[in-house]
Amino acid sequence: GQWGLAEGEALFTAEEYKFYGDVIERIRRTVGAENGLDEGFPVFTAPTFITRIKYDADWRPRSMHDVYWLPHVDKNNTGHYDYSGLLYLSTHGSDFLGSMFEFVSLSDEETAEQRVEPRRGRLVSFTAGNENPHRLNIIEGGTRFVLSFWFSCDREKEFRTFLDGKSHTSFDAHRPDEL
Repeated sequence: GQWGLAEGEALFTAEEYKFYGDVIERIRRTVGAENGLDEGFPVFTAPTFITRIKYDADWRPRSMHDVYWLPHVDKNNTGHYDYSGLLYLSTHGSDFLGSMFEFVSLSDEETAEQRVEPRRGRLVSFTAGNENPHRLNIIEGGTRFVLSFWFSCDREKEFRTFLDGKSHTSFDAHRPDEL
């Protein structure tokens, strides 16, 4: 099966799904408070994922999605993203080299306006629009892990059944406890 699991075998335990969901909820509340949003905003929106970038001198991108080092604006990729963020799970200098996160100018994508040095446990959150173009430098050694997530101010884009152990292909109309 997918991920090398036997048919019906869960990728994570219920406790692990709950922990992951609790982390996302704590981040969501922090983003809302730091940006002066009303209670309940922003809402969590799909996807979220843990990314592993491992240095390999022979690796070459196979698709445009593999070219992670190009400057971009998250809201231009997905229109309902209002806030973007990263929770670092590894530390620059001890776990990996290179792969620094940088904010750049749309008029000068070569010069970093601000650089974030990844450190395990560091939370980086920013508005997802044209005011925050950014990029990730190419990894030069080791392995980098980060939890990436996005939030929206559009309640219709809220992803409510996140981490229930099932596969989902669309946003949900109701919370499970409202059915």
